[in-house]
Amino acid sequence: MWTQERYSYQGVTWSMPQRTILPKPYQKPHPPLWVAVTSPGTEIDAAERGLGSLGLTFGTVEEQEEKLKRYRRIIRDCEPVGDFVNEQVATINFLYCHEDNAQGVATGRRITDRFVPLATQFVHNPEAIPTRSGASQGLLATLRRQASAPGAAPPGIAIGNPERITRELKKWEAMGVDCVNFVLNVLEVVPQEQVLDSLRLFAREVMPHFKDAPAQSEDHGLKPGSLPSAAAGGR
Repeated sequence: MWTQERYSYQGVTWSMPQRTILPKPYQKPHPPLWVAVTSPGTEIDAAERGLGSLGLTFGTVEEQEEKLKRYRRIIRDCEPVGDFVNEQVATINFLYCHEDNAQGVATGRRITDRFVPLATQFVHNPEAIPTRSGASQGLLATLRRQASAPGAAPPGIAIGNPERITRELKKWEAMGVDCVNFVLNVLEVVPQEQVLDSLRLFAREVMPHFKDAPAQSEDHGLKPGSLPSAAAGGR
């Protein structure tokens, strides 16, 4: 639909007569294709199809590194569903940056701890309808393990002062992660002005350590390389 002037499809469960598809993407030949990776094994599906791995689950650095290695190995011999291979790996993280490390960790833990009860929705379905992918509770189980150490800053989580956050993000960069999406707040547990202060400090003190990150490609979006010096996220 993105690359052809007119498109039609005849399938088993649905069909579409020939139509002109408008509007066409601004990027040529089309924007990068991603798949949300939440269940174990989806990173393999993404790699086999030449899709970017948009990680939406939290896990230890070691767990994520194994997934990334598997993704990189498989995508070398992929059959891309798009006109080009989007060999990009994104992960998700929490972010709260403060000049005082103890205060940054404490406030950041308020965000992660508030998130835990919201993630219970990930538990009920696998209990009712067991599946292979449901065997790993992923997001919720990981956060509960991290919450079992009150006051501690979980490894790999971007909370604390700029020095600690830079150090933890460098771990993801060294692993080969291309970009990080940040959760900045949960249910307004942190006042908005503090969230903005956190972002300003992050931009001033942390992002320069990743200044050699790849710029946006005119055609395909982010080029493979080091961790991009940009933060995305929401409440």
